[in-house]
Amino acid sequence: MLTFNDNKAGMSGLDKERINKIIESNTSGNYSNFSKKQQDRINEKTESIKKRLQAVSPAEWSRAEKEMDELAARLECHRDLRRDCVHIDMDAYFAAVEMRDDPSLRTVPMAIGTSSML
Repeated sequence: MLTFNDNKAGMSGLDKERINKIIESNTSGNYSNFSKKQQDRINEKTESIKKRLQAVSPAEWSRAEKEMDELAARLECHRDLRRDCVHIDMDAYFAAVEMRDDPSLRTVPMAIGTSSML
């Protein structure tokens, strides 16, 4: 079930119950059916994996563990730690800057980015 999350800037004071009713009335049938089918697929796949794992002998399990240890060792030899990769999500920063520059934005819903992102 989708619900409204009012823990975002500008969302305080909104009628959460009314908004949740609107979301439920517009999505309940389609979303519920989709969710049930998706959960059924997940359960089916989980059961299939469990059955396959139960059929594995201790010797096969041991051999698989050995192969994974060897693979991990080979991969470790090629790992390059000379470079770093950093990802910084700046949405909250840019929102704070905009609210600092225009205090009226503190009480309304807003998004940071271009309109193509919305």
